[in-house]
Amino acid sequence: MKIAALLVLFVTRLTAVTSFAPALPLAVAVARSNSATHLMMAGFGGGGGNQKKKGAASLPKLKAKAQWDRYADLKQCSKVVVGVKLSGDGEGDWLEVGKVRSQNDEYTLIAIARQRALIADHAKRLYPVKIPANSVLTWGYKEDDSWVAVDKSVGDDESIPKGIEKKFGFEGISDKASGFYCYYNEGRIVERGEDRSVLTTGSKTLPN
Repeated sequence: MKIAALLVLFVTRLTAVTSFAPALPLAVAVARSNSATHLMMAGFGGGGGNQKKKGAASLPKLKAKAQWDRYADLKQCSKVVVGVKLSGDGEGDWLEVGKVRSQNDEYTLIAIARQRALIADHAKRLYPVKIPANSVLTWGYKEDDSWVAVDKSVGDDESIPKGIEKKFGFEGISDKASGFYCYYNEGRIVERGEDRSVLTTGSKTLPN
């Protein structure tokens, strides 16, 4: 009787053990866990890879001195007054910053849009109180007695030929405090109207 009872107990336990799948080794369990984690994160950027977005081709950075020289070289072309105002300030005042010239007077809008960084920098230099360093600006030009805003995107058109910046220039209002866009005669700052034949266009701080 005792032997029969032990045999029945042994068979019962053996059946219970074999009814379950064998446990996975620890390394296999961890690997499967990591795979599941990556699959779950893929929809939130976890497994999306390092794909770079295609951006617009960067425009050449213009130098103040080079564009000032080009402005002077285009002396047969018309001068167009340019300025800025704070964006979103619909009734705000326009602030005159300088002038642009373009070859055959054909590229006024592009001249403003492409030189907007130079115009903005000089505007902040001329009007540090009215235009804080982090201001968002609108650019424009003066036509008769009215200001016309310019969409800066006109300068980013891919159809514009390379080297277009050589066909226009910018001259800012003379800023005696910094020396930018100032004319000199014998070491002193003079007004533009004074004996231009002996003047040298330059500034003690204007970049080359």
